[in-house]
Amino acid sequence: MKRVLFVSMIGQPGRYDPAVYEDQPGGDNEVHWVFLQLRELGLADRIEYHGVFVCRGEALPDPQEADAVILGGSYHSVHDDLDWQHLTRRWLQRYRGTGRPLLGICGGHQMIAELDGAPVRRIDGGRKLAGTMPVRLTEAGRDHFLFEGYEAEPEFHFANEEHVAALPAGATLLAARAELPCAALDHGGGWYSIQFHPEATAESMAVSWRPTHPEFAGNYRPLANGNLLLGNFLFGTGIV
Repeated sequence: MKRVLFVSMIGQPGRYDPAVYEDQPGGDNEVHWVFLQLRELGLADRIEYHGVFVCRGEALPDPQEADAVILGGSYHSVHDDLDWQHLTRRWLQRYRGTGRPLLGICGGHQMIAELDGAPVRRIDGGRKLAGTMPVRLTEAGRDHFLFEGYEAEPEFHFANEEHVAALPAGATLLAARAELPCAALDHGGGWYSIQFHPEATAESMAVSWRPTHPEFAGNYRPLANGNLLLGNFLFGTGIV
């Protein structure tokens, strides 16, 4: 079985209150959230899956020890200039040299685009994008394996204040929204990234806002196939 590594950047201690997730399966263990989605897709027994909380000081493995990587989102900005963020960037550059696939999610999407020279900026007006919302697939997106089984304007869960403001050099645009010109990207070389959260449930997204913006909690609704993209990534890259 192929080895799939989830790299969690959710937040270093003190950045958020883990108690907001106490009623969620696994609490604030983002690695477990992804496992539950993979199990729902029937894929958990078809891969060797494990995760690393790099934001909490856990060591990343040798890049050769992963056949695929999922790089998670974060309460932190890519501009926070934290030591573990620099370490992760250096590790990603080494992993890229293996030629193996990667999927970046939200903050992971932004970090990968930044590595490729694209600017990451606050959403216009300093607004927060919070809710279950559609994206518009481009022609390339409609034909891309990541979005197999989705309609032309599929819905996903969003929770972000920053976005990739321009297409990275050599990347292909797969999906966009008015506020997000680069909502999903194919970077080439088996690397893909998305601004939204296929690994999260409506409930886990809603509770994340309650300490600071409880008015956003009602913006989320369950999705029948939001997690399908995770399976598409693993199937499309030959991991399963």
